[in-house]
Amino acid sequence: MPDNQLKQQLQAIPIPPELGERSRLGVQQAARELQDSRRRKRNRFKRQASAIAAAAAVLVLAALLLNHSKVWASIQKALQFVPGIGVVEEEHATPDRYVLKQPITVKAGDGSIMITGFQTDEEMTYITMAGDNARQFERIDLINEQGVAYEVNRSMATWGPSEWTASFWYKGKLDLKGRITLRIPLDPAIDVPVTLEQAKSVSSYSDLGETVTVNGLPITLIADKQGDKARVSLVTPQRKDYQLFDYGVFGVYMHDERLKLRVTDDAGKQAAIEKIPGVSSPSDEFYFPLSADASGYTVTLPEVSVTYDDEVEIRVPTEPNAQLNQTFDIAGFPVTITKVERTADDPNEVRMYLDLHYDEHAMSSLYDLSIDALSSMAKLNERTGAIDYMEFQAEPGSSYATLKLVRPHVVIRGPWTFHITAEQLQGE
Repeated sequence: MPDNQLKQQLQAIPIPPELGERSRLGVQQAARELQDSRRRKRNRFKRQASAIAAAAAVLVLAALLLNHSKVWASIQKALQFVPGIGVVEEEHATPDRYVLKQPITVKAGDGSIMITGFQTDEEMTYITMAGDNARQFERIDLINEQGVAYEVNRSMATWGPSEWTASFWYKGKLDLKGRITLRIPLDPAIDVPVTLEQAKSVSSYSDLGETVTVNGLPITLIADKQGDKARVSLVTPQRKDYQLFDYGVFGVYMHDERLKLRVTDDAGKQAAIEKIPGVSSPSDEFYFPLSADASGYTVTLPEVSVTYDDEVEIRVPTEPNAQLNQTFDIAGFPVTITKVERTADDPNEVRMYLDLHYDEHAMSSLYDLSIDALSSMAKLNERTGAIDYMEFQAEPGSSYATLKLVRPHVVIRGPWTFHITAEQLQGE
């Protein structure tokens, strides 16, 4: 399967398992966006199938996507950044791709809808949106300059009490470029004028923006101006071993606020960050207000978190054992099961204590992983955010349980430091 960030983003749903990881992480991100104000007050959470609904993140994937096959070339050279969607497309030759350069916000009843990203090329059309106190919808209509209309169905959505994000996807080429109309089928319908411009092609990530490499991880910062704000996009080349989970916009659970991404002007004053809603992980775009007195800004990423594409199957005793000390490796990190015990509330529930050997001074540290099961939970350390113990259901009368551990999350430490000059932010 080709290494392509957008293809992984489209393969969004965690069931069936052959579909991709990027948007599954996006559901976790959506849940974090909805619960960010409460997340540091909690040190215990459940992982189960119903947790998606509990986190107010629900996937809706069109049937067409289930038959999605090879779309992109596997080895590519020309780079094209897609604003709003936050991916860099890499191709053998320069494709005929059109994108939305600036997001568009429209009023919808008492709320608003933002078109955050739009790309169309010979293989597909993909649009991302976010709503605030606005009704959701299952499809949109795209009308080109010649008046030809195309219906595009929703491929994925996450939502909460008042906010939602969604993507719309069409496999195949649509005749879309220049000035088109995006029709939102509400009552009454909303016609949104959209201008699609040809994507700029470059030969390297450094041509897109300042690129900083720390601990083997290159990150590129792309900055532009939108009104009285700067929009910042963060991208990194696709890797086979792990995917970016968070650039520090949200930060690792329980970690100090100073370890989050921050923006300061040349006088050292910290700027407020406005997160841009999205349907996929990582959260890689944000705004910050521009100051008339500032001649430049510094963006600092103290640490980022990634999710490794690795899993391990272990056999664990389910009877109490206070000195187990059973060690296994995942994603190259050692994990020790120090002891197991039965919980008081449920005789079939096993609590498994873990030592992730978390080292806050190391270049990278494992801090989280999941049990691939319908119902499990973990308690996080209040200082480090690393797992202290996990609980899972054992078969009645069993002495051992076989567990598949998946999705190891690792923090990689920087800092990555970027400099934005006022000259870079002159254009609208």
